[in-house]
Amino acid sequence: MLPWAWSRVDSHVWLIAMASAVFQALYYILLAYGYDNYDLGVLYPIARGVAPLLSAIWANIWLGDQMHAGGIVAVLVITSGTIWIGVRHRAPGLPWRMPWLPLIIALAISGYTIIDAFGARNGDTLAYYSVCMVCTAACMAPFTLWKQRPSWALVRAEFPRAALIGGLSFVSYMMILLSYAKAPVSYVAAMREISIVLAGLVGWLWLKESFGSTRLIGATVVSIGVALLVLLG
Repeated sequence: MLPWAWSRVDSHVWLIAMASAVFQALYYILLAYGYDNYDLGVLYPIARGVAPLLSAIWANIWLGDQMHAGGIVAVLVITSGTIWIGVRHRAPGLPWRMPWLPLIIALAISGYTIIDAFGARNGDTLAYYSVCMVCTAACMAPFTLWKQRPSWALVRAEFPRAALIGGLSFVSYMMILLSYAKAPVSYVAAMREISIVLAGLVGWLWLKESFGSTRLIGATVVSIGVALLVLLG
């Protein structure tokens, strides 16, 4: 899509996309590192749960998005539910430690969220995201080549799964960008957290993971928050 996107965007769009790509590359790298050093049930819910709050703050300061009182309550409820899952999901007997890495990841998420919302509102959304993905790949390539020298055998083995994930990621985030262009960023960012509930259900039904009372309470709180956002936001 690069030739088509090149003809559709101005030079300033490339600068916006590159700024977003820096935050997205940081997010991918830190998330991969976190998967090796944190429990997934702690890392991801905290990172995704704090990000909407930060995004709401940045959107109010830099994009002029205003939130109604009902929307603020709903975002706080959704955030509370996701953070609850992360805080309560740590293995029993382990001492509490401040989850610095998930918080830094949340900061990176909020960074590219605001930049992408600005890009989506000031140009062709599909062209912008196409350019953004090219810039992200350019940022990630040196790190990937440094960490692991790819072989054709590895590429052939991973390509089908990578292509499926890449395609679904492109489609899903395109819908997010289209939503950013029409709705307050804080609401869209908060609604994305329903994915944590869906992922928990998939893990329970398909991967046979334990859902547990912690996930059940957190999922219920997130669902209530989403309902409040729809009704009061």
